[in-house]
Amino acid sequence: MRPCPRSPSREVGCDETAPAAQCAVRRGVTTQIPDVVRECGGAAALVVTDHGVLAARVVDRVLDALDVPRSVYVTGSACATEVAACRDALPGHDGVIAVGGGSVIDVAKAAVALFGAEGPLESLYGLDQVRGPAMPLVAVPTTPGSGGEVSSHAVVTDGDRRHAVSGAPLVPRAVVIDPDLAVTLPYPATLACALDALMHGAEAYLARAATPFSDALALPGVRRIVSSLLTPDRVELSAGCLQANLAMAQANAGLVHALGYPLTQRYGIPHGIANVTVAPAVLRASRHAQEQRDAELAECFGTPDLACGLTAFLDRLGVERDFPAGDADQLAADALHYRPVRANWRFEATVDDIAAMYRSAA
Repeated sequence: MRPCPRSPSREVGCDETAPAAQCAVRRGVTTQIPDVVRECGGAAALVVTDHGVLAARVVDRVLDALDVPRSVYVTGSACATEVAACRDALPGHDGVIAVGGGSVIDVAKAAVALFGAEGPLESLYGLDQVRGPAMPLVAVPTTPGSGGEVSSHAVVTDGDRRHAVSGAPLVPRAVVIDPDLAVTLPYPATLACALDALMHGAEAYLARAATPFSDALALPGVRRIVSSLLTPDRVELSAGCLQANLAMAQANAGLVHALGYPLTQRYGIPHGIANVTVAPAVLRASRHAQEQRDAELAECFGTPDLACGLTAFLDRLGVERDFPAGDADQLAADALHYRPVRANWRFEATVDDIAAMYRSAA
């Protein structure tokens, strides 16, 4: 596929220029995927998906709509071996359509990066390492949105560490968000993904790298997610997650994500749940550094205190949040590895500060 016309934007947290994806959010928009592919000059597409999406026959709706030659690659988790295997399936195609959640989109983006690279996947780890032209990618999320559908990076697990594969060429050429594709998604997965987007919006608003543009997306996104999770309204949820994720793509995440990653790695806690598990403790410890912005976010929860409002909201949703408090020191050491998001916070937390946050959250 040839690149679609796009306007430039700035992903401040990653210190790189990231072109903005074209986004469409409405029921039934999946039927317009052929128009999107044609607009990008596609002649042969690799559809990347996972076993769950395939079993739910969600991907069939995309395949039925396509009118160009296509083949399907089914991936597992977003790990280095899956990325290499997906890269090996790319020859003979001129574009990729990722149909699935965050892991599927991450695998597809990292595979595209590896396909155009001269070195191994490890040479792409870090911010802004993908600089050359990349095979165009269209993202079709089957969850409310992980953020990968509008960002310039993918997250890949290699051994016991998570690495960013990042660069402006990895921003999807287009994002097609059909809320009906998420109907078969189990509620716990929907909730975890929506809460991840909620924290994307909140952290983008509190980030050092926040801009007037990211602010204009973050607050409405958080407000929409809160409202739609209580309603529930899948169209509003998808729109709110998109707004929050676009804010994160501009301003990056913060300290909550730095503490959330180790909970997922050590205990397998879903990423979105891991983030909200530590978020109230992080927000309480950081409030002195961002009181005005905390108060403005708190209004989205109908309370003057952000940490208390978020806690009450999570309790109302029945979100279970638990992990071994005795591991706080090791978790804090793990969190130090995520320097870019830690450095994007207005409160420079020490390892002792972080350990105290984990103990408070457990």
